[in-house]
Amino acid sequence: MIRYHNTNTGDIVEREKADARLDMLPNWERLDRDETPEPPTPDSVLKRPQASPGTALTSTEGPRAAAEEEFKEQTEEAGKPPSKSASKETWAEYAHKRAVSDQEREEIPGLTKEMLVAKYGEGS
Repeated sequence: MIRYHNTNTGDIVEREKADARLDMLPNWERLDRDETPEPPTPDSVLKRPQASPGTALTSTEGPRAAAEEEFKEQTEEAGKPPSKSASKETWAEYAHKRAVSDQEREEIPGLTKEMLVAKYGEGS
C-alpha cells in the first residue's frame, strides 16, 4: 500500500500501486510506512484576500490605479456632459476635455454629433 500526502490540504490517500499523476504533481508527496506528514502549507490561492462574490478586488497602488485616478479627475474637471440637443461644437469641446490621449483628440473632428453623444454622454 502506497500513501500520498497533499501538502496544501493535508489529505492522505492510499493506493495499491504507484499513482503516476500523484507522483507528478508538486503538492503530493509519497509517505513512508510510519511517516507522519508535515502540517499543510496553503498555496497562494488560499493566501489571497477574500471578497464577497461579485466584488472585484481593487488596488490603490500601481500604474492602473494611477491611470484610473487620473481619468476620474479628468472626468470631474470636464463637468457634466452637455444636453443631447446641444450643438456638435459644444459636444466636441466637451469631448476634448474628456479625451485621454492625443490619438483620441485627433479622432474627435471626424465623429458625428451622435457618435460624440454616445461616446461621451451620461452613460460613458
